[in-house]
Amino acid sequence: MSAVHPQAPHPPGALAQGGLHAGRLLRRWSRSPVVVVQAVVFPVCLLLVFRLVFGDTVTAASGGDSLHRFLPLATLVGTVFGGVGSGVSLVLERQSGLLDRFRALPGPRTSLLVGRLLAEIARALGTSAAFLAVGCALGFRPGGTAGAAAVPLFLAVPSALGLGFAALVCAVAARARSTATLSGLSMVFTLMLFFNTGFAPLDSYPGALRPVVRVLPMSLGADTMRAAAEHTALLGPLLGTLAWTVGLVAVFGTLAVRGLAAPARH
Repeated sequence: MSAVHPQAPHPPGALAQGGLHAGRLLRRWSRSPVVVVQAVVFPVCLLLVFRLVFGDTVTAASGGDSLHRFLPLATLVGTVFGGVGSGVSLVLERQSGLLDRFRALPGPRTSLLVGRLLAEIARALGTSAAFLAVGCALGFRPGGTAGAAAVPLFLAVPSALGLGFAALVCAVAARARSTATLSGLSMVFTLMLFFNTGFAPLDSYPGALRPVVRVLPMSLGADTMRAAAEHTALLGPLLGTLAWTVGLVAVFGTLAVRGLAAPARH
């Protein structure tokens, strides 16, 4: 009789191995000043400046609480800019050879991206919860007559858009030669800060820009969160937000997987 050899354990699946990578990333990001500043400190300061400088003007012009406009915007800014900070850590891991060692482990090559996206979702949820707490301390009361029913959307919308932008950042950072490459991405995100309906009403933009500003992801996300806060119709902007999320993940997620699978370039 031939000897029976025990079977070698199967390598963990993409989700299981990605969960391990996500835990490692969250621990590292919690100790990274760049991620903390871009995800929390800068947007909180932005929220306070907008509230103190423009709050009365917006309230007088719109007749509503200015926090309903500024809080969604600051939350989305924290989610998007925090992704740039985590992209810097990806570039550094690639340069140090850490990603090469991870690729040598058994398991699907998609696990590296899955881990990063899971970590980004967790980071976005934490950022959104922190901003909601700050907003409530400033007097924000979500949901209008619906009360706390708006809270899930205030957490879910930034997390969804954060997932899409995280795929974009990963696709760029996975092939970047240095962290300076992400500076261009930060400039694009800074422009998005001023061209969306969370920063100013759509009517305040030139007529030729309004169709573009209306459908930008930051505008749709801010409109969804504001509609939840004011208890108005939100199906249209919510569907637009989900469409952007799916499109960004599908396109840039594929590019990110290819970039993470390629050897580092020096």
